[in-house]
Amino acid sequence: MKFIYKYDKLIIISLTLALGWLLSTTNALNSLVAEPTIGYEFKVDGEVWFVLESKDEIHRMLQVYKNSYLKNIDSEAQIRSISFKQEIEINEIEIKDQVLASVKEAEAMINENEVEAEYYTVVSGDSFWAIANKSKIPLAKLIEYNPEMNPERIWPGNKIMFRPADPKLDVTVTFQNTLLEPVEFETQYIQDSSLYASQRVTVKNGVEGEMYVTYDITMVNGYPTEVKVLNEEVIKEPVTRVVRVGTKRTLTRISRTNFGVVVGNLTSGFGYRRDPISGVRKFHNGIDIAAPRGTPVYAYTNGKVVTAGWGNMTGNYVVIDHGGGLRTKYLHLSSISVSVGQSVKVGQKIGGVGSTGYSTGNHLHFEVTKNGVAVNPLLYL
Repeated sequence: MKFIYKYDKLIIISLTLALGWLLSTTNALNSLVAEPTIGYEFKVDGEVWFVLESKDEIHRMLQVYKNSYLKNIDSEAQIRSISFKQEIEINEIEIKDQVLASVKEAEAMINENEVEAEYYTVVSGDSFWAIANKSKIPLAKLIEYNPEMNPERIWPGNKIMFRPADPKLDVTVTFQNTLLEPVEFETQYIQDSSLYASQRVTVKNGVEGEMYVTYDITMVNGYPTEVKVLNEEVIKEPVTRVVRVGTKRTLTRISRTNFGVVVGNLTSGFGYRRDPISGVRKFHNGIDIAAPRGTPVYAYTNGKVVTAGWGNMTGNYVVIDHGGGLRTKYLHLSSISVSVGQSVKVGQKIGGVGSTGYSTGNHLHFEVTKNGVAVNPLLYL
């Protein structure tokens, strides 16, 4: 009897231990079912790129990526929007068979390029124009892609970007920038028979006005795709300049589109201008007059041709010496109708409007120098 009692007691103890193990296992399983592991999948246009444990980490990486496209924009500009062209989704999911990515792997995928940037290595004898011509890339684009380089000074071994990288994630930035810009003054001419045509005496100085110009700009992956003028507000009217001129004829501006030396539209004035995208001030030592290719260009007044040829930045150009320290320059011509040493008369055709050299479109860049110093051409037209 005593043996049976001990045996029954052993069975009871074994059953108790087994029941405890079963209960603990069941609780553990219930705990796993009740508290699944949560992660966040990052999707681009419906495709899952990676899964991370932290949603905040994904947002941080995306913000850093977008902000990298703001570094070359004027600090005073007003950013209106910065967004991805692709559809981005961050979804909470229960992690089962998915493999979690590391932060480093996720950052690499976000910053990955569809196509890498293409570069060219400068060799001896190269020039920006020759490289642009050989590669069939517009010179203006090469300069836009390589803003840190001086087009007039390149050396063997320099790397020139042919095409920027095409990232997998495209970032569009829209912003507005308001700049204080000058308003050109008009000139009133009074004929004076005691003066030669090339002589001018200022009776009253002209004063530039001022206006606020608001630009609306769209950039994709760091490059401008659209620049619009939203508003122009004149805050200071210009003062008309009064000048006595000789009666011997020179070409003068007779309307808003007829500048004497060429017929077209003024697109850029003389002096310092701030770039609406970078905000950087640059000096423009002439005026630009847009006109169709081949539009006749005429000599400002009598003189002798001292230069008629080609320059990498100027394209086809002509320089005429009018005596008394006065010279005029005509840049980006499509053709040249005169030669060095030739005497020309006022109004004689010297070439045609073009877009050679560093030019983004057909126009005449017209310069006037007095004793070697660039002066505002509008003071002479």
